[in-house]
Amino acid sequence: MPRFGFLGLNRAPLRRRMGADGLSSEVIKTLEKDKVSGGPDAVNSKDGEPRMNMNQQLLTNHAAFQMDRKPLQVPTVVGDEQMYTMDNQKLSCPQELKRTVAHIYYANRCQIESAIRAALRAQGTWSLVTVADRLTIWRHAADIIEADRSRMRMYLMLAQGKTSVDAGKDIWRLVTSLRANADYLERLSQLRLENQGEERVFPMDGFVAAIAPFESVALSASLALCPMLMGNTVLWNPTLEVAPISYLVYLAFKEAGLPKGVLNFVPSNRRLFLDTITDAVHFAGVNCHGSAQDVRYIHKLVSDKMQRYICFPRLVAECASQNFHFVHSSAKMEDVCSATVEAAFNYAGQYSHSLSRMYVPSSMWTELREQLIEAVKRLTVGDPTQKETKMGPVINRATYERLRKLMESNKEAEFLCGGTCNDNIGYFVEPTILRTMNPLDPLLSEPLSGPLLPIFVYADDSLAEALNLATHQCKHALSGSVFAARDEVISHCLNQLRMAASNLYVNESCTGSSGGLTPLGGHRLSGSNAKSGSAKF
Repeated sequence: MPRFGFLGLNRAPLRRRMGADGLSSEVIKTLEKDKVSGGPDAVNSKDGEPRMNMNQQLLTNHAAFQMDRKPLQVPTVVGDEQMYTMDNQKLSCPQELKRTVAHIYYANRCQIESAIRAALRAQGTWSLVTVADRLTIWRHAADIIEADRSRMRMYLMLAQGKTSVDAGKDIWRLVTSLRANADYLERLSQLRLENQGEERVFPMDGFVAAIAPFESVALSASLALCPMLMGNTVLWNPTLEVAPISYLVYLAFKEAGLPKGVLNFVPSNRRLFLDTITDAVHFAGVNCHGSAQDVRYIHKLVSDKMQRYICFPRLVAECASQNFHFVHSSAKMEDVCSATVEAAFNYAGQYSHSLSRMYVPSSMWTELREQLIEAVKRLTVGDPTQKETKMGPVINRATYERLRKLMESNKEAEFLCGGTCNDNIGYFVEPTILRTMNPLDPLLSEPLSGPLLPIFVYADDSLAEALNLATHQCKHALSGSVFAARDEVISHCLNQLRMAASNLYVNESCTGSSGGLTPLGGHRLSGSNAKSGSAKF
């Protein structure tokens, strides 16, 4: 059964080089080649699991040695001027706290204001650059990033604690989305409406800010690059942990010929950045990813200052969520188990669409419980630079402490596995599954953002009540999946859960398929439902 709830695209044919869905033949070939492996460099072992090959291991070890000698220096960049400020933030490996990955030089208020002026100066010329010239820069930058993927993978592994496979997939998504977005714009520019004259794509009047999360370089870059592709000038504010690899992406675009001032790289304190950009008269919008609390803060800032702006700023947001698996008694046990472990513990459960709650019928619980415990036991937790590691650390001290306190405050729950934390070397939290007897437990309604999976077991004859619970107990609605074998049950569940998740899947992980470009965006408190990864974003 296809995914539920996505908007279809007009599939009218374009040029010979464009595929039926508007993607270039190069993008389509990449998607088909890497659909299963998860990236161009993935190597599958005998059990079918992707692994790091020997060359990758040697390159990673050498890169780590070089980094120990000289950590990456990440400046603030305004126009084409690199600024090594007094606010030097040291970034350590989350798996090895004594190792320094990079020094990130945070911008102060004056430098953020300088970046705003640089963006406004560049806007007049950048908005007049032809679509063809912009596409040339984008595709060249994608080629540069693809050629540099070994170094980028290393920074994802060392700065963000990703395994080689997860890091490879992240870079692959970045390169694929860059090429796909270029194809989407090319297709858009070829549309001819009755009242339209020459080819034009109109940007916003002012600058756009991009506030990027740590979880994915593909997401971090898209937040900044998509507005820029459409002719806007941007201030890019990556979070500390993603700043090193985001800087490498910035350098790739600079090498590809991006004019100065179009993209200003501005790592800084988040509240200072928000307060400064929303003070600017020409603030045109923000593309951000954060918590619901962060997004509320942005909305309040903008509404309090609305009188000063020359336009109505656009606020596009994606938030952390409480994603679910809803299991029916007809579901295949093996499919449920494998998809659940993957969705809950890939990247230590820190993706915005990671699994964070589960509903299981009582008739399946005993057997599924044992299978889940055995599957988690097979997960090797440790240094993600080692090829046998399946799950690395959590991203930082704040996340570690939040999860530790959360587990300590829920000792009354039935812990099936895990439940311990250790920060002697790095921020390690064991993959944890627990059963809660309380259907209104806050664990089932608040974002967890870590390797912690609460499960609620419902009576088989209480399907309607369980569906109602899954639909209404949580204010977040990003991603979910239904597991069942009977078509009528699947249709019923999808209909009942349609408002509980903006992205609904059937018999697969709530993170979506590993291959392809999956449009992603949540509603309720999960965001403004802008479908990143689609032609409309």
